[in-house]
Amino acid sequence: WDRTDYRNWTLDKAIIDCREVFGGRKTGGNGKPHNGSARSSPMPPEELPSIHIDVDEHRVISESIVALTADPQLYQRGNVLVRVLREKHDNDDGVIRPEGSAIITEVPSANLRERLTRHALFTKYSKNGDIVPEHPTPWLVSAVEARGEWSGIRHLMGVSDAPILRANGSVFQEPGYDAQTGVIYEPAPGMVFPPVHPEVNEDDADAAREELLEVVCDFRFESEEHKSAWLAGLLTPLARFAFAGPTPLFLIDANVRGAGKGLLAQTIGQIALGREMPVSSYAHDSEEMRKKITALAIAGDRMVLLDNLEGTFGNDALDRALTTTRWKDRILGKSEQVDLPLLPAWYGTGNNVQVAADTTRRIIHIRMDVLEERPEDRTDFKHPDLIAWVKQNRGRLLSAALTLLSAFIKTGRPKQNLTPFGSFEGWSGLVRECIVWLGLPDPCLTRVRLIESADTTADALTQFMGAFRQYDPHNLGVIISEMLAKLYPADGQYQPRDDASITMRAALENAIGCPPGKAPSNRQVGGKLKGFRRRVVAGCFLDTDDTKTKHGVRWRLVEAIARPPVVSTD
Repeated sequence: WDRTDYRNWTLDKAIIDCREVFGGRKTGGNGKPHNGSARSSPMPPEELPSIHIDVDEHRVISESIVALTADPQLYQRGNVLVRVLREKHDNDDGVIRPEGSAIITEVPSANLRERLTRHALFTKYSKNGDIVPEHPTPWLVSAVEARGEWSGIRHLMGVSDAPILRANGSVFQEPGYDAQTGVIYEPAPGMVFPPVHPEVNEDDADAAREELLEVVCDFRFESEEHKSAWLAGLLTPLARFAFAGPTPLFLIDANVRGAGKGLLAQTIGQIALGREMPVSSYAHDSEEMRKKITALAIAGDRMVLLDNLEGTFGNDALDRALTTTRWKDRILGKSEQVDLPLLPAWYGTGNNVQVAADTTRRIIHIRMDVLEERPEDRTDFKHPDLIAWVKQNRGRLLSAALTLLSAFIKTGRPKQNLTPFGSFEGWSGLVRECIVWLGLPDPCLTRVRLIESADTTADALTQFMGAFRQYDPHNLGVIISEMLAKLYPADGQYQPRDDASITMRAALENAIGCPPGKAPSNRQVGGKLKGFRRRVVAGCFLDTDDTKTKHGVRWRLVEAIARPPVVSTD
């Protein structure tokens, strides 16, 4: 024999020996996969593929990935391998989720190694030249993790315990993994949804609309447009995988406490999820908000409620999240970057919420107007225990919502001649147009008054310009780093107490949104001034001049000069 023949003979013999060794171990976990899919259970040890570990790393890694395609509980999402877990307690990412909520987590290295041994037998050459059993090596596990794309391993966009609406109007109603949307449908135990007929029509949609509006018959909306906005907020998470692009945030607020904002939000959660929405606190600081959004992207939450909003609502991190469907960031505590789908439906609650201008255009407003001194004492309800009624009728209500959307798509998505909604064209073309097609007011009409009443950016800019004029009365210009060093001394000295400094600190903290007395960073102030740059308020604007120093550019107030009209010579 030559060397190749000997190697093949010894490899075949080692495979037989390894199977005899591994045949006595417990493979475990042979129950039904969590997603109810029809993929096969792990093979008996004698049928597992054998992977020989040597210096041909590309072959070893590729064969290992092929073996992992047999794992029914392994997925890829973005550029990481993930698994689905069920929440049993509050997670450490700052999001409060009810018990049983599905969360998507990255597969830890130790768990990936365990999965490799469950789906393949590994061998190596011993010192004596014999082929013997081997554990997956650390370099192999790391290399499989680092591939970034794993052919044959299914892509996961989300987990739903309700049937899934597809872009063509069909509804995926069998538990398991839907290859068209990349979503796992896994209903709660005992939950049965009335099937959505594949040939629904306008009459079905009209009947379904009345069923859904009964949910909010006891709420006092400011106008019918706000009731339409609630229905849009309900349909959005159910339509999420049937359109491309981001979704606006649904802001539920009222003129008084006790008007039922939280209850109204939870009617949406109970119908769409069968439980309360995951609740996350809102962070005024954009860096903290960025970390929260990254945690939400990793977990794959379908709905997120920012509860009890206070102060000015909106910052650049949230604005970016509301206008994208991909989120790139560094994982906290690690050096690696993630690039993940970001597909939640966003909600917020508060009283008379003030919204920054850049965030206002990303919001659909749901406002209640209760003209009672003690609204919590009201008793004239058709459904006194609304949540209990919704839970009892959840299957019927959710099927009605899917019927509306499916019927709209099946009838050809008739155009409603609505004004464009920039950045949210996909959502507008399905959810918004479906609402108007049903004969209800345009939910986007609620944004007009919100923009007029809640735009705090102009107020903050007016305050900042007044403080800037007082701080720099001779208009010599201000360098951000030098100004912050004087206003917030770091050497233990007391902050200056003159009127100009006090006024400037208050204006800065209001514009940035940081807590009173906390020094904003150079980056925060610079970013905010760039957003203010050349915006005219009260006849002047902020701008940089040509003076540059080692400490940065110099900002000045400039008087606005009206440009003469262009006169045609024709």
